[in-house]
Amino acid sequence: MNEKFYNLTGNLLFSLLSLSLFLGLFLNEDASGIGTSNDFKNTWEYVELLSNGYFIDSSQWTRLLPFHYIFLSILNEITDSIFLVRFLFCLLSLSIPILFYLNLKIKYPTIIKGKLIILSSIIIMLPFFRSSAIWPNPHLLSIIFLLISIYFFQKWKIESKKIIDINLILHVIFLAFAVYTRRYYVFLFLYYFLYYFQNLNLKNFYIITFFIFLLSLPGFILIFNFPFYLQSSGFSLKFYNTILIIPSIFLLYILPFLKLDFFNLNNKGSKLILIFSLFLVIFLSLFFDYNPKLGGGYFMKISNIFLKENYFFYITSLIGIYVLTKISLIKKENIFLIILIFLTFSNNYMFQKYFEPLWFIILFLILDLNFLKTCLKSKFQIIIVFIFFTAYSSTALLNSVYKISLNFFW
Repeated sequence: MNEKFYNLTGNLLFSLLSLSLFLGLFLNEDASGIGTSNDFKNTWEYVELLSNGYFIDSSQWTRLLPFHYIFLSILNEITDSIFLVRFLFCLLSLSIPILFYLNLKIKYPTIIKGKLIILSSIIIMLPFFRSSAIWPNPHLLSIIFLLISIYFFQKWKIESKKIIDINLILHVIFLAFAVYTRRYYVFLFLYYFLYYFQNLNLKNFYIITFFIFLLSLPGFILIFNFPFYLQSSGFSLKFYNTILIIPSIFLLYILPFLKLDFFNLNNKGSKLILIFSLFLVIFLSLFFDYNPKLGGGYFMKISNIFLKENYFFYITSLIGIYVLTKISLIKKENIFLIILIFLTFSNNYMFQKYFEPLWFIILFLILDLNFLKTCLKSKFQIIIVFIFFTAYSSTALLNSVYKISLNFFW
């Protein structure tokens, strides 16, 4: 398995998986069950109405910001075909693994490019990526903007100028686009604010803060005219649900990259983290009251389908909390980011699609985790990762065909 093998394998996988995405488009695939396709169908009337004017009340169709739907309405005006809109969006969605790869090349310059292509190609098989590409969903448009923003941030960071240049400006602009598409990405602005404060002098920090304020003005105008955008955020104070669900969902995406030595309990710190995680899960499980009909993630669904209880789900939460705690303690910035994620995604409805492929982006492009670099340098680990996500995606496709979870929960 040399560099040539990985390069050939990576390019072949990207090509085949891209073709499979368009096959899924023609077959009206919805690996999320029926959720994503229903979202698209239920908001299409709103998309058509936007062609008559972009400043209309969308509360009848969606609580999401209008940027994505305006974009679809422009495509619809150009093509006058629902299928062509879906086709073009599917094509645009393939920029996500490409942008992810370009970011990986900057972050991991010493890793064989073929391995990075394989890792990027895995995104195409993720069920919520596929369904969101096939049934145009704002989730993916926001990810495109986010990846472009991270690309310019990395270029600014690597040049170490510590001044406001074109890369920093473009980073902020595209991050604003991401927020205007899916508002919960505002948590990344808060995270990057910490970085700006640490790396810019006071004058430049005030300038970039004022620039961000200017970019936020259209949002304030929109909320002033349509307050439901703020009122319908879905935010929940039930953190006893959030603290268990998010680590369980997170575990799915980190699991194939972990080696057994990550769980080594030879040192006192790891033992304390395990005891803390165990106590937290036992305590929060006493109050846990989330309905698995309304999402909850892959492991919650499996736990309830096969055990008819949350026992397996609690185990995945325990492992997820243990891993997240160890990651948090590596750098203080990690703690801040993970706390922001918990606060932002504490919602009445917690779906796995919110984190797919977001956890990939956070793990590989935002956090600095040496064990991931080690994993990518390993000869066979990337193959194990690919097999793992192939199995995960296959079960999601089977579920969408046979409607296992729908029949069980509904």
